[in-house]
Amino acid sequence: MPKTSVDNDTENLLCLWLEPWGTDHWMRPGEQFTVVTEGEPEESPFDVVVHDQGISVWVNTADAAEVFDRDGNEVLCGHQRPIEAVRQFLAGAETLLHHVEGGSVGGSATHQEMARSHYERLRQELAEAEAAREGESHETDGVGSVL
Repeated sequence: MPKTSVDNDTENLLCLWLEPWGTDHWMRPGEQFTVVTEGEPEESPFDVVVHDQGISVWVNTADAAEVFDRDGNEVLCGHQRPIEAVRQFLAGAETLLHHVEGGSVGGSATHQEMARSHYERLRQELAEAEAAREGESHETDGVGSVL
């Protein structure tokens, strides 16, 4: 089971991108995440790239990978995602939705539904993040919660 660890030794929030899936996992200063795959060990199971948007860990041969924190807890996509990133992702999702529904990229009904669903998930995430930032209670599934 190949694995590699990534440490955030900066004083800033840092994004760990897991590729080729494009999932984002945000690391606070001092945090360490470990990427684990189910593939067979090989000479180079990962490539690590540092860039302006964070660090990308490319999984070279496995069909899946997971990210864990120091305590062994799974770190899901969007973990600790800052509200500014949610706003940027939402703007991109809105543009995609416009193109898919407008037919400029030839979106099938399936693609249109996927784009709508992605847009709505991000819109909900932004609403929850804004409510949390303001310290307000946000209703989800009929149950009040404060993030």
